[in-house]
Amino acid sequence: MKLFGTDLNKRTAITFTLHFLIIIDIILITVAIIFTLPENVALDIQMFDFCVCILLLAEWAINFHMSSPKTAYLKNKGNIITLIASIPFDTILPAVIPGISLLRYLRLLKLLRVIVLFNRFYNDFSRFISKTNLDKILVGLIFTVMLFTVLLWIFGSSNSLFDYFYFVIVTLTTVGYGDITPQTYNEKVITIVLIIVGIFLFSTIPAALSSFLTERLLKKDAKKQNNAFEDSMRVKFESLENELETFHEENRQLREEIKELKEIIKEK
Repeated sequence: MKLFGTDLNKRTAITFTLHFLIIIDIILITVAIIFTLPENVALDIQMFDFCVCILLLAEWAINFHMSSPKTAYLKNKGNIITLIASIPFDTILPAVIPGISLLRYLRLLKLLRVIVLFNRFYNDFSRFISKTNLDKILVGLIFTVMLFTVLLWIFGSSNSLFDYFYFVIVTLTTVGYGDITPQTYNEKVITIVLIIVGIFLFSTIPAALSSFLTERLLKKDAKKQNNAFEDSMRVKFESLENELETFHEENRQLREEIKELKEIIKEK
């Protein structure tokens, strides 16, 4: 699998996919909690959330299986909270116990799941941001949006502040709906500069992501090479130990033979 021209191994691809599903699940659950949705839409969201929960439970089980010691993994409160939040009670209980009086409180479990998922995503995302320097890029992006919005509002004359903000966002993201266009000379000049700045600004994002993924894969390759080197050296060391033991054994046998020969010579 490739992302931004960088080869990804299966574990990295699964991690990115799971994080993407977590983001979507957080948004959908939040919408379902806040708004009253049509029954078919709510059911689709519930089924999607159920599938994400199954994936999270599978991941939890794999991490538990790979942990050592397992008692320490179970004693970790964060792991227990993650397990509880990953169980889709709001889907299971209505099917097992129809008409249960506590169903209205199951939204609290959804809220708990949102908090746990967001906390997990936030921790991973903050580490990702710090390693890729995307925090600086985001600051530059926000500053660019604010600066050009104000410039267009000051030197332009045909739209409101919000319209210029909308125009800057659409232009920077290269969407270009065309519903708002620069009309005056000042607006056109500022828009030209905005497009040039946007090209350089947005080109740094895939470059930063590609650099991060490449560095991560190189570290994994280096770790594999170090492990392979350590294994080969361990095998050679064990081989030398075996050869040394064999040499000592042969030397001991040779001494015994010499001793026996000396005794035979003395007897004669």
